[in-house]
Amino acid sequence: MKRKISPAVFLLLMVFMMPAGCSVKEDRGDCPCCIMFDLSGVDTDAMDSVYLSVTSADGFLFFDNVPQESFADDYCVRVPRGEVHVNVNSGTEGLYMDGQGLEIPYGSQCPPVYMYCIRLNADRESCECRPFPAKNYCGIILHLVCEEEPDLPFSLRITGNVCGYDVMGRPLDGDFSYVPELAPEGVCSVRIPRQKDNSLSLEIVEDGRVLRSFALGNMMAESGYDWSAESLGDMELTVNYSKTDVTFIVNDWEKEFVFDITI
Repeated sequence: MKRKISPAVFLLLMVFMMPAGCSVKEDRGDCPCCIMFDLSGVDTDAMDSVYLSVTSADGFLFFDNVPQESFADDYCVRVPRGEVHVNVNSGTEGLYMDGQGLEIPYGSQCPPVYMYCIRLNADRESCECRPFPAKNYCGIILHLVCEEEPDLPFSLRITGNVCGYDVMGRPLDGDFSYVPELAPEGVCSVRIPRQKDNSLSLEIVEDGRVLRSFALGNMMAESGYDWSAESLGDMELTVNYSKTDVTFIVNDWEKEFVFDITI
């Protein structure tokens, strides 16, 4: 005569036969951590999407492009336990490389990049990240005035020693050079990456020859410009050759710098 197994005993046997996993009573050290991203704080006026990149020293890589319509949704990324690097950016124009950062090609200006970077301790079951990508470039409007030569035979060149950002958003060492296109009225613009020092230069160039080099970084520092600000501001610069002076205008701040220049 066969003996019937009671439902309670059958259930107990099934529990013992289940494959090992991340249960409440077991060590969860090998289980992934869920990073819950809250994108509700992203500035929707400045960004219509964000690029989300998560990397770790052991080679883990996750990336995704999240459109603005999904900012209100919780977004979970499962990562291995340990420390991970999070980079949330927008406006990189395809220059951001996962695990490497953003490098500006020589001769180009900085893309209109917004960026948020953080190291997260993912050695737990779950954690939360609420990114606020901030403006990570300075937009400079340049006015070149030369009353004696209205056709403006000169060009302007900006040079520096920062060529982008690493995965943690820190300025990346490298040569930067950009020649903005002057409009007929002598106005142009340039986007500069975040700087580490005051080494930026503004050069006046004619026929490939540098007529004059200005210590732009030093003058920006004198003007009170803050490269350490979370969100970088913009500024205006007027170069008036008829008066041999340079006038900086940053919002309501204005100061004149006089040089002995002979053209």
